[in-house]
Amino acid sequence: MPQPLSCAVGWSAAEDPLQAGAEAAARALETVAKPRVKLALAFASSWFGQAELLQGLRSSLGAIPLIGGSTAGEITPTGPGQRSCVVFLLASEAVSCSVGLGTGLSDDPREAGHRAAFTAARALPDPRRMGFLFLGDGLATSYTNVVRGMQEVLGGNGLIIGALTGDDLRFAQTFQYADERLLSQAVVGALFAGPAKIGVGIEHGFAPISKPRRITRAHANVLEALDHQPAASVYEEYFGADAVGRLQQEGLTREAIAYPLGMQCEAPDRWLLRNVVAFRHDGSLACNGEILEGSWLQLMIGSRELALEAAEAAAQQAVKPLHRVAGLLVFDSAARRRLLGEHHAAMEMARIRRLVGASVPVAGCYTYGEQGPVDSALVAGRAAVQTGSVLIVAFGE
Repeated sequence: MPQPLSCAVGWSAAEDPLQAGAEAAARALETVAKPRVKLALAFASSWFGQAELLQGLRSSLGAIPLIGGSTAGEITPTGPGQRSCVVFLLASEAVSCSVGLGTGLSDDPREAGHRAAFTAARALPDPRRMGFLFLGDGLATSYTNVVRGMQEVLGGNGLIIGALTGDDLRFAQTFQYADERLLSQAVVGALFAGPAKIGVGIEHGFAPISKPRRITRAHANVLEALDHQPAASVYEEYFGADAVGRLQQEGLTREAIAYPLGMQCEAPDRWLLRNVVAFRHDGSLACNGEILEGSWLQLMIGSRELALEAAEAAAQQAVKPLHRVAGLLVFDSAARRRLLGEHHAAMEMARIRRLVGASVPVAGCYTYGEQGPVDSALVAGRAAVQTGSVLIVAFGE
């Protein structure tokens, strides 16, 4: 009888990137038989030399398929981390995995998503598909089209989950890993098939505080006008012109993170969140995700307690369909970490761990965006990536 699905985690805070990658992978392999490992996921600080880090990972992993990327912070079994590398292994004799890759994300996002899903599906003809997990460049904004491209291959009802790679809030360049390849402006993914199950939960914990306003002008990730007025007016109404002037100088502050923008979804109590990363002098707002012209928008408010409650709710959603949880991946918004602060970020992970049990391997990272299968992932019938959320992915039976 095949052994059940199992997961393992290893991590390293070594300063040398080659050593950090090799140590993290080697420590993960200490608790699982290498021939049973079907996939490795690696999340590492953008401060590491990425080529050396990937070389270190490969030196320990050998031919094990790998996907991963740079982060805005790492999540280890002990809690939130920084300037470290964490490796999550999925091992099973019954489950199959294949890696897919799509490049040229800024040139043709739909084709990049299509290619990532197609290359994975071509290598895994097993019809018992569990789902597709992708990691994409966190500085790209057209993930509506990326996910559309994936759906063309996997079907509109296929499970598609993902996260956007980070670079420690520098917003300069993020990296993606696919086996031995180091990439930017790419989407990498893994397709899973077999008798196991994947449980998913995604929540954010923010609530609206302003009246709805129509997005009358937007382009890509830039919100230009609300009700034909400069977009920054939504902040001026609540905080005054002086506060907006300060935000134009300071950028992504904790104050801005606590008050993101929410685009109304089809369900009346669901919003797609967008954090403002730049308050421009012309009154427009540059956001960390695509802005959908014609949608309704409201100013949102968050708190540490609401954020903690959202994490617990997401964990409960993820583990609910499973009889046994073998491992847990946590993709948490970098904005949420800034909102929580280090003490409450540690509390968040402690609450998640209490729900799944101390023996369950847990790993993940802080991200620039999250994709999960909830009604908040649809706006006007289009797939969209959430920002400001916590996405929890549970593997098991």
